[in-house]
Amino acid sequence: MHDVAAIRAAHPIAETVVSAGVELRPSGRRLTGRCPFHRDHDPSFVVYTETASWFCYGCHAGGDVIDFVARLRGTAFRETAAQLSQGLPVLPANVVRLSTRPPAARLDAAALAVVEATVAHCERALLKYRDVRSYLASRGIPMATARRLRLGYAAGGLVQQLRSSGLRPDVAAGLGLIAGDREAFTGRIVVPDLDVQGHATWLTGRALAGSGPRYLNLRAPSPLLGVAQASLVGTEAVVVVEGPFDWLTACEWEVPAVALVGTHASRRVLAALRGFRTVYLALDADGPGRRGSAQIASALGGRALTVSLPRGAHDLNELGQQRGGRDAFLRALAEARTRQEESWQQTDQTRRDRAA
Repeated sequence: MHDVAAIRAAHPIAETVVSAGVELRPSGRRLTGRCPFHRDHDPSFVVYTETASWFCYGCHAGGDVIDFVARLRGTAFRETAAQLSQGLPVLPANVVRLSTRPPAARLDAAALAVVEATVAHCERALLKYRDVRSYLASRGIPMATARRLRLGYAAGGLVQQLRSSGLRPDVAAGLGLIAGDREAFTGRIVVPDLDVQGHATWLTGRALAGSGPRYLNLRAPSPLLGVAQASLVGTEAVVVVEGPFDWLTACEWEVPAVALVGTHASRRVLAALRGFRTVYLALDADGPGRRGSAQIASALGGRALTVSLPRGAHDLNELGQQRGGRDAFLRALAEARTRQEESWQQTDQTRRDRAA
């Protein structure tokens, strides 16, 4: 049995919250800030120093310093108490502090203009190639979704288009769009990343045929595909998938989602995911996908829920091509939520048993 009073005394609630990266400001006899457990646009997180407690009026979580650290780490109350009593740091090394989140990588104005012009050029080309539109349809992506997400096809003619628009081909070369006289993305479906206004900020190209790599990315820092789009503004839960076509499937289903570029989540990606209260991990059902899910779950703690794809589906796009795929995926999300709720209920019961 751990001395809870001693743990509370050794870890003052306000100092602990600040050490986790939450900025607190005085408000009468209490301190307020933005809750670290959900997307808190208005400060709804309150620290009561007199009672050594905290409460969020947005997500209704609350408790003492042990509860705070337990929720931050995604660990049980008793385990957290043991760790704090042993003098372990509030945040393990693999958890990103909110205050040290790196700024989003952003291209300069000239590069962004080239990316936007490239995406617009490829959008127009897609309308001319029925076979490419048929391929998208075969993958479960109708033209309405393709237009909404500004998908395109790189059919050539980019250099001429850039010059006619007064943009510099050397900037395009620096981004990896052209190499000498060759346009690097020719023959690829172009999937852009968009900001909240719908402007293209990055892109990747998916090959339709040939011996080259399946995906070719812009020579710029890879984003968390979809995180900045208007469909995610204000949402508290997000699904993480592994690739662009899995993400397109989620968008077609109107499921808030982001896509990793690869299976390894960088520090920047983990920082972005910590902005969501709940993160559903729906990576590919293979070894790399499982390892990627484990890495993210370890870093995000209790907010990360691993989703088990229905048997026979390797990834979300493959599931989307099956009859009833959307309903099956929504059931998988509900099952993941149920497992989380059962885990928290078990933790609460353990605390009640200990206090009895």
